[in-house]
Amino acid sequence: MDGKMYVKGFKLDRDKLAKLAARYSGDDGDVDSYIPVLIHQLNRDSYKYVGCAYEHEPDPRDGQRHLTLVIVLEQGMDKEELERRELKHPIDSSIEWALPHVLEGPDVWELR
Repeated sequence: MDGKMYVKGFKLDRDKLAKLAARYSGDDGDVDSYIPVLIHQLNRDSYKYVGCAYEHEPDPRDGQRHLTLVIVLEQGMDKEELERRELKHPIDSSIEWALPHVLEGPDVWELR
């Protein structure tokens, strides 16, 4: 273990969210304004919390690992163990609905 906290769940994909918003409103507008709407649609009992974690790869534009929002289902300090841990099935239908539209995963991210 490296002393870092890791989370397992589903990452909010900002590009997918912008496309979805544009499809329904005709304008992607400010993607951040759609995040609370999305979170509100998820069954609150289906996840632990919404966390801020580091992207896996640095952004090629600036070489930095940026932060992303993750719908957290599991957390732990052992990354490899968390990667092996199976998520409880079935995954809630609200997350299943959002997955192809605005979420990516499941995967493990380093918590901020």
